Amino acid sequence: MAKKNSKSVVKRSNKSFILTLATVAILGYFVISLVSLQFQINEKTKEVETARQTLASAQAENAELKELAQEEDEKTYMERIARDVLGYVLPGESVYYDVSTAN
Repeated sequence: MAKKNSKSVVKRSNKSFILTLATVAILGYFVISLVSLQFQINEKTKEVETARQTLASAQAENAELKELAQEEDEKTYMERIARDVLGYVLPGESVYYDVSTAN
């Protein structure tokens, strides 16, 4: 009868060990998955923030262009672009630059 008890104790301890090992493995898997998902969430949050900044700058540029289109006619707009961006002047016109405020 002692042999039956020792065999059943060994079987129970083996089952208990396997159950414990399986539980630890499953918990380890969940912890690794959780950490991995947290890294992915952080990456996506950064991507969303970058996209929001890009959207904000594009919206600001669009608002500026709409404002320019509404307040100026085409000739005035083209003249302003030629002066400000390209540096053109009208014949006989003198342009003076204030260099005292330049760094």
